[in-house]
Amino acid sequence: MKKQLLIAAVAATMTSVAMADISISGAAEVNWTNTDTQNADSVNAISHDFDLKITGKSGATTVVMDIENTNAAADAADGGTVVVNATSADAVNVTSVKTDNELNVKNAYMKTSIAGVNVKMGTWFGADTLLSNGSQKTDQVSLDYSMNGVKVQYENEAAGDESVTVSGAVAGVALSHEMFQANDKTDTSISGSFSGVNVAYRSIESDATNADSTSTEISTEVQGVTLSYADIDADGTVSSDTWFGTHAAINEATGFGASTSLAGNTVTVKSYDIKTAAANGDDSYTKLVVNRPLASGATLEVTYTDKDAGDSRADVETLDIELAVKF
Repeated sequence: MKKQLLIAAVAATMTSVAMADISISGAAEVNWTNTDTQNADSVNAISHDFDLKITGKSGATTVVMDIENTNAAADAADGGTVVVNATSADAVNVTSVKTDNELNVKNAYMKTSIAGVNVKMGTWFGADTLLSNGSQKTDQVSLDYSMNGVKVQYENEAAGDESVTVSGAVAGVALSHEMFQANDKTDTSISGSFSGVNVAYRSIESDATNADSTSTEISTEVQGVTLSYADIDADGTVSSDTWFGTHAAINEATGFGASTSLAGNTVTVKSYDIKTAAANGDDSYTKLVVNRPLASGATLEVTYTDKDAGDSRADVETLDIELAVKF
């Protein structure tokens, strides 16, 4: 009996050691959306986006696998045609389309350090910004080294695009300058806080046709109310997925917002105009967002958007109710 207890205790210890450097986190969102288009019937839709992130560590080395399940329209585009038994005269073409029940790998990468150089290799999504909707890039490598407060970073991806970034801070102002191999492209960012006003400016310049763009974001707090301003100016078009929401082809955009706490809710109001690539007038938006944490650990977010089309196109009203949780 004593031997059995000893064996069980050792096994339990070994299991805890094996799992000590593995963690699981994630997030889930479920949305009900009603879209009411002028001179048309309203449409209801339910969507979801589930993420599961597995992180493993060994010393200073980290491996991340981020898996997503979503019913976004992009999933259907991943379908294709598969030829079954192609060497036979009875070959059959089968259409293979990804479904809502499939798991897609968003991020899969390793991070470590070699002689003071930070190394990251694999596949991962870029960040969403005013000038870009983060996209997945496969087979990337990132190397960076910091010295005396200055960070130098080299990046390369499967598509062959290379860049070198120099970044740091001067008197509390963050500076970043990225130089790309293709089209002599540069990406410069400046951000900081000045007398309680937060300012972030970004400029992208390129020899490619209609590829220059700039963005500005300013925010400050006045008597418990956070005031914000955002602006996009592009020679061609840019995608965006932050302050203005998700848009695929913006020429120009500008808007103001205010956010405050009210009866346990975070209430945000925004008013903004967007000019797109199409030959249309400016679209004017009014957006009201109410966000409330629930006792269950989830968060409820209700968003009402009123889009006033700038020409003969139909106006659109949207009500989106989202239930979200992080763990």
